[in-house]
Amino acid sequence: MELQPVPDPTGDPFFDALRRRHPDVDVVLLPPEPPPPGPDAVVDEDLPAAVLTRVATLAEDLWAAAARDSDAVPEARLVYGDGPGAVRAASRVATRRDDGFHVLVALRHELETHGWAVTRPPGAVERIEAHLDDLTVTASYVEGTGALLFRLTSGSLTVGLDRARELTRHPGGGR
Repeated sequence: MELQPVPDPTGDPFFDALRRRHPDVDVVLLPPEPPPPGPDAVVDEDLPAAVLTRVATLAEDLWAAAARDSDAVPEARLVYGDGPGAVRAASRVATRRDDGFHVLVALRHELETHGWAVTRPPGAVERIEAHLDDLTVTASYVEGTGALLFRLTSGSLTVGLDRARELTRHPGGGR
């Protein structure tokens, strides 16, 4: 008994070629793909706090190395991340300094020494951007005003909508 290929009613080129090459194959089963995390997917309960601690510690170390005599310290918190139900750890310092350009140079040196990929985005404002794994550092200095901004953020963590609201809520009810 000879098997005849079953005609494809849709005329799909993939299945036409498959049937020509393998007339004895009726069904093709592909391995299942894991579904993308939904808005209610939950990560380990302790992970957001651990990532926040990591970001806060690293931001303090980088800031202390670059701005040695600064009274300002980075403030860390969880903020909304990419997509619904996601958070990320963020630490930042906003201050005014006359030596902000030198702080950027020292920060760039510190980042490059520790393996970060550092770039200077084009523009009139002195800025640096650095990436290492899922971490990002941005820093900018405006010479005329002395405004210096340093920020370190983690990648997004999907925690679910309710948990994200809870984690990003600040004392006093502010956002």
